[in-house]
Amino acid sequence: MNTPIVLNLYGEDNELIRTCTRTFVPWKMLKKAVTLNKKIGKKEAEDYDESDMDALTTYIMEVFSGQGLTVEILDEQTDVTEMMNVVKAIMNKARGVMDPTLPLKT
Repeated sequence: MNTPIVLNLYGEDNELIRTCTRTFVPWKMLKKAVTLNKKIGKKEAEDYDESDMDALTTYIMEVFSGQGLTVEILDEQTDVTEMMNVVKAIMNKARGVMDPTLPLKT
């Protein structure tokens, strides 16, 4: 069973209002994650510019397509750490599949 990639949405007073999940990750999402990681992965957070943040937002909406995410929802209801963890989770998922020296997850 694949471990789902999770993105929580929060309301006022930081209460969890919804969880978006994605278990199946299409190949195109990995390709986009690699590109995004090359663009912003090595930057320090204080060096991100608006185009970096827009690229991350667009990517997250694509990962969780069909789950009703918008720029406004992501801007207001997500945690920055969780947004970055989605990209890392996809990269790690691919790394585990593509690196035969890593133990398989069961």
